[in-house]
Amino acid sequence: MVVYDLMCAAEHRFEGWFPSFEGFQEQAQKRLISCPSCGSTEVEKLPHACAVHVKKEATPQRTQPTASPPALSQADVKELLLRMNQYVQENFEDVGPRFAAEARAIFHGEKEEKPIYGSATSEERHDLDEEGVPYGILPKPKLDS
Repeated sequence: MVVYDLMCAAEHRFEGWFPSFEGFQEQAQKRLISCPSCGSTEVEKLPHACAVHVKKEATPQRTQPTASPPALSQADVKELLLRMNQYVQENFEDVGPRFAAEARAIFHGEKEEKPIYGSATSEERHDLDEEGVPYGILPKPKLDS
């Protein structure tokens, strides 16, 4: 099961659950995915926040949100973090403590571009920031009782 953030032509953002990436592609080609707000079937998949590598010459285009997002409860935030962590574990390669070196090699084109996750020290993160290597920190929620 994969979860994608989607956006329609009217810029309504929503979430879609699919059996696989191929399942998403098939439904999108057949225009079976529709916006729950306006019914539009012109839908695109938004980039994942977890992605590590972007092309050096690419500049991110930022759009201003059209409305404030709804407030989330602690339970909602915990559930979202659990789902994001599960998605990363299922779809990204765990490179463990080699994360900084792997991310740097991908960024500089020395290794094939692929989604990775792992751990890095604060010094390694500082060095990645200095070099302009993009990465994200995904907090792991505590699985308390």
